[in-house]
Amino acid sequence: MSRMRHIRGRPSNYRKSLQNNKYWNTVKRKVRIRDNFKCLVCGCKIRLEVHHITYYVNGKSILNKELEFLVWMVTLCEKDHDKAHKQFDHPFNPNNPKKLNADEYKRRKNINRADEDGA
Repeated sequence: MSRMRHIRGRPSNYRKSLQNNKYWNTVKRKVRIRDNFKCLVCGCKIRLEVHHITYYVNGKSILNKELEFLVWMVTLCEKDHDKAHKQFDHPFNPNNPKKLNADEYKRRKNINRADEDGA
């Protein structure tokens, strides 16, 4: 028997499991507030999604413990969220061994911005 493929436009089972989860709603709110309701990559303010940069910290799952690990969650627009999953070397790809947490990404982005302003 083949596995049914997700149909684009319909919520996945994962997304459905999060929709009515009060805990997940709290996580999303805190991450979006921290990120000023903007995509951290492009600054877009529409079609925002909260992304797990990793699902494991020190070998232990952070699922349903995200409030303890908000630094490993990030606000991305739909386009950048898709890129984060498809591009292995993306700093927010969960499979990238060189992935960055939200604080490190912001720090590096600010350093690069300062270098550009000073040049």
